[in-house]
Amino acid sequence: MSEARWAELRQVVLATLDHEADVERARKALHLGPSFGDPELTTIGLADATMPIGPATYLELCSPLTPDHQVARWLGKAGGSSGWALSTQVPTLEGVRQRCEELGIRIAIEAVAFGHEIVQLHPLDMGILLELDSFVPRDEWFWDDLAEAKVAQSARSTFVDDIVGVDIATPEPAVLAAKWATVLGIEGPEVTEDGALLRFSERDVHFVLPLGRQGLVGVELHASERGDAGQVVELCNTELRLV
Repeated sequence: MSEARWAELRQVVLATLDHEADVERARKALHLGPSFGDPELTTIGLADATMPIGPATYLELCSPLTPDHQVARWLGKAGGSSGWALSTQVPTLEGVRQRCEELGIRIAIEAVAFGHEIVQLHPLDMGILLELDSFVPRDEWFWDDLAEAKVAQSARSTFVDDIVGVDIATPEPAVLAAKWATVLGIEGPEVTEDGALLRFSERDVHFVLPLGRQGLVGVELHASERGDAGQVVELCNTELRLV
């Protein structure tokens, strides 16, 4: 991957119609500490609990605040909860809009959050809702100066200490992986036995064939103690695997 063009996987986002219960399940199953809310999300009708996994990665659970919200309608069709989105950090959005246009990828949202440009790419075109956040320097993130996030980081669990990968289920893994790489402007995918792989620095995005549900279906979390590796937690119709 060229140092001039890079991508970091920062946040995995799950969506649910039962926010309070699923946040509590996540805390108990993964021994997580306190959460904090993204203040931007309430303005678009979403409840939010963001929980630090490692010093630079977060698990986020969102829920629509009203039954007529478009996310509520989608969740009603998806069984009430689902893997939903990834937030990725990139150095710039320069060229992203042009590449999306060339590939026929719809930009669902363009906005400025905390002074940084972001775009969200349509899930029907990208397999999931993919957010690209233009944020430099590379070793900083939105929550570094947010008081509530600092408190959550200081009290975060050590049961799991990083997000190391995610699984995106799609009928054409190599095709979707190549599309992602082109849009992001990063090195193309590696072919694997079960699909394709994109490397977001030390974190991996696996594109695999669906075994039923499509979209964001799996998350790999690094277990602090090797004896805990191999455990599987089901949360929001998503498989969280300790590795």
